[in-house]
Amino acid sequence: MDEREPEDLISKTALLMERYQRMCTDMAQQQSQLAAALNGLAQSLPAQFKASADAAVAGLSRDSTAAVKQALLAPVSAYEQQLAASAKGVGRSTEALAAEVKRLQLASRGVVWKSVATAVTAVAILLGGAAWLGGQYRAEIARNQVEAALLRAYNRADVVLCGKEQLCANVDTRSKGIGEDGRYRQIRPRP
Repeated sequence: MDEREPEDLISKTALLMERYQRMCTDMAQQQSQLAAALNGLAQSLPAQFKASADAAVAGLSRDSTAAVKQALLAPVSAYEQQLAASAKGVGRSTEALAAEVKRLQLASRGVVWKSVATAVTAVAILLGGAAWLGGQYRAEIARNQVEAALLRAYNRADVVLCGKEQLCANVDTRSKGIGEDGRYRQIRPRP
């Protein structure tokens, strides 16, 4: 796994979540603006309707004007009540939508933090494993180097098997003794 992949994944996830949060904020603002416009419209409609009815009725005679006003008063009043109830319902829906947007924003932040924590943990585990393996391989390489040096020395030495499990060597008797009490002497190289 490339070391940059988790970092790229984290940065892309952060950018995605940031974009998502901006979209949620924009949606909440649009909902607020629409609710305000709808409330304003709901409040202005009865007045406009009444003004329109008054203008239409102004041309009628007084008796017929009073009768028309009386006849229109009950339906207009019922319409105003229905409109007010609808405006309250829209307001409640807008508040519920805003609360849901807020909840989703909080949930998305939690997902981002969990993703970042998971990525950091994975990188830490990978780095720890790499360090452990590096130490293991270093020790193995050092051991193999010693063994290789010993095998090279055996290959250069004039040594043969004599008997079942014994080595006989062509020892350089003129060489100076090595080790404790000078017990060891150099072996002549193979001819």
